Amino acid sequence: MSQLFPTGRSTSDGWFELESAPFSVEAARQPEAGVGFFATEGLVADALEVVPQGEFRPVARACEGLGSSVCAVDELCLHRRCVDARGYVPPLPPDEAGRRALATYLGNRLQFLFGPLRNRAEYMADAMASIEDMKSETNRYRYWFDFVTAVQRLQDSHSTASGLFQFVQSNAGPGRIPLNVCFVNGDADLSHGQVPRDAQMPDVLVSHTGEGATWGLQAGDRLVAIDGQHPVSWARGLAGRSWSAQQVNDPASPAQHLEGLRGTIPSLARAITVIRCPGGVCGAPETLTVAQQAIPDGPFMRVACDHRPGIHLADVPANHSVDGDVFTGIALESDETERIHGMVWDSLYGAGSSTGTAIAQAAASWRSQGARGVILDHRTGNGGTKDAAMPILDFTTPTRYSEADVWRTFLDDKGPATLADGMALFETLKDDPSSLALVGSDTPSLDVPVALLLTRDVSASDYFPNALKGSPNTRIFGPNPTNGAFSTFLQFSYWLGLSYQLAAQDTVNHDGTMLCGHGVTPDEIVEPRQSDLVQGIDSVYVAALAWVRANLKAPEAP
Repeated sequence: MSQLFPTGRSTSDGWFELESAPFSVEAARQPEAGVGFFATEGLVADALEVVPQGEFRPVARACEGLGSSVCAVDELCLHRRCVDARGYVPPLPPDEAGRRALATYLGNRLQFLFGPLRNRAEYMADAMASIEDMKSETNRYRYWFDFVTAVQRLQDSHSTASGLFQFVQSNAGPGRIPLNVCFVNGDADLSHGQVPRDAQMPDVLVSHTGEGATWGLQAGDRLVAIDGQHPVSWARGLAGRSWSAQQVNDPASPAQHLEGLRGTIPSLARAITVIRCPGGVCGAPETLTVAQQAIPDGPFMRVACDHRPGIHLADVPANHSVDGDVFTGIALESDETERIHGMVWDSLYGAGSSTGTAIAQAAASWRSQGARGVILDHRTGNGGTKDAAMPILDFTTPTRYSEADVWRTFLDDKGPATLADGMALFETLKDDPSSLALVGSDTPSLDVPVALLLTRDVSASDYFPNALKGSPNTRIFGPNPTNGAFSTFLQFSYWLGLSYQLAAQDTVNHDGTMLCGHGVTPDEIVEPRQSDLVQGIDSVYVAALAWVRANLKAPEAP
């Protein structure tokens, strides 16, 4: 697969020339070829010319996994086949001066536009080292992947680079082995005798699976290693090696890395080490070679990885696919007398969206239907806009200031030097209406206990728990801090061939601390336990339910 990019040549009457990188074709494997165009307002293609250029490369040579020496420097070992990646990226500037000028320009974008202060101090030098590597690179793919690496090295959840690779990696194709299993960080309390817990990393457990393509794994089984490394270390090590690398501002939050394993293991890894625990009896570690796993004969139910081992509301889909929906109602473990309401949702889209409207309606129903307790399950927090959570905060929180946006104005702006400086900065910014720093209401329902469940929460889903934390009669439950990506971002795209975005600002909290890089820590750290998962028990939810029940609003007088 190869993408067409502008060559810079055009005619006086408005025709533009596009050209792809060289690509190889084996007629026996690919008897037909297709070409497609994307345009916002339509286009006309006048002609298509295919010309011989360069040396033929055997198509889809077998390889073992990421970093395989079988593949050339501008090829990727993807799904155990060497894939020519030259066509995934824009052309290489033809001369050294042009290459250096373009690298300098892109480096300036990182230095001038990237906002999170902690990340700038700790990681900008690493990012700029990759920009320097661009200046001497003569290989088309490696030149552009150096820029991808620079963005990854910023260690920021909002700062990403994407292109044709993501489409090729996720697109199902012949011979590709899927993995229909979801992983969470937890406590492998049943199998520490076989493999002790790592001193720095959490245990990794199977949360839930779909039907088919499970590799024989089930809830409560343990993922010990990927290609000989701890799963979190392996996932973090993809930075600078794969477009798939995920970045998180707060290093204490591993959830985003684990959420992506169901895609990166089958496409990039050679083997995984697991401990199976059927019926709660754990065996010895065993190795599963990716290439030896079966390909399903037909369609199968693909499950969503949402960090929710269990379903606790009647209408939540069995495949955990929540997307932009908002599910509400009496919790399955409760009844009309106890009246513990629940809400399950992933995204905080506001500004009149259907998601924002549903969130507001749910918060209103807790009042109108006399909820005696509320459990908010936001364990997959995709972000959105800060205003979407305001109806929840109106219900839980007396009016107060939370946090304010901080935009850098000078290249050498390092932010507040002291906590007192941070407090002074907050005072100057808190009443800016664009920051939405003022949260809560004059009529919160302080007698109703509200539990919030978190795991992988980013952006607006960082802001929301930060504003909620410390509110009367609320408690946050989860295994780790949120991502700590307290910012918005700027997006850039080059002809759909290379898109990137950069976090553009930081945030100062009401106590004067800068928030980017510091996720919201749950009030009660609760890890999913292996002994619970094998029984179908959702450890985090059970802890939240117990707290809500212990603090229920008194029943109304008859």
